Amino acid sequence: MEKYNDKIKDLGKVAFIHISLDNDEDAAEEWAAKEGFPWLTVPNDKMERSGLDAYKTTNGVPEYHLIDGEGNTIVEGSPGPTASFAKIAEIAAEEEE
Repeated sequence: MEKYNDKIKDLGKVAFIHISLDNDEDAAEEWAAKEGFPWLTVPNDKMERSGLDAYKTTNGVPEYHLIDGEGNTIVEGSPGPTASFAKIAEIAAEEEE
């Protein structure tokens, strides 16, 4: 959360989505709220309907994917967000130029 708040939170073109492995929507949202996630939470049982299942590549938790506005995968990986956060910083720097 600290890295998100410091480096990504104020970037208008970046949105995070939390996909919970929990099938209980209330439990998923409760956990995300407890963790302080300010972004949308999608429970596991709604992943297919949302179309986000197309991006699942591992059973790793957490699994991070950076997707562009057209649905193309830019970065994917598990277990950490380092590559995604680095790419977001790179894109933000390019936009400032």
